[in-house]
Amino acid sequence: MENDLIINSNEGILEIIFNRPERKNAISRIMFEKMLEVLKRSIHNKDLRGIFVSGSGDSFSAGGDVKDMASKIDTSTLQEKTQSLKSLMQVSKILYTSPVPTVAIINGVAAGAGFAISLSCDFRVSTELGKFTTAFSKVGFSGDFGISYFLSKLVGTSKAKELLYFSDILDAKTALNLDIVNFLIDSKEIE
Repeated sequence: MENDLIINSNEGILEIIFNRPERKNAISRIMFEKMLEVLKRSIHNKDLRGIFVSGSGDSFSAGGDVKDMASKIDTSTLQEKTQSLKSLMQVSKILYTSPVPTVAIINGVAAGAGFAISLSCDFRVSTELGKFTTAFSKVGFSGDFGISYFLSKLVGTSKAKELLYFSDILDAKTALNLDIVNFLIDSKEIE
């Protein structure tokens, strides 16, 4: 669990790497909390020049760890759950409002909250292996982490609703054509 989120900071570049390749880099609550803590601590550092978010292995992130969520008994009230989720969603807000460039590097699946986090970045660079889906409707959740806002800005309201309601899987070229991805690169460039 300690290495589920790798944080590197070097010469003004903050690198955040989801590191659960055996789970398609599904993000646990602990990972969200650590990412939020790192972003809050780093974002006002005058030496910070950029933030890169990526995933290890063959995925960016499959989103929130639904298996982990289902296995825990939560006795919180609805208000407490809502407040907790709002707090974690600051990850997307900080990336979106960052005073320095933010870049998501996608080499595989970007789904649900993982997709939303990539959309909150200024730029999305994908390899030909990139696969994108909102995924929320497949697990009975409404979109979170700002996905409906970011998608609407990029593809328009009608297309965003289509992607949210039907959770189609987009390949990297389709994502590029829809302006979801800014650049396509060869997967060999990030090995």
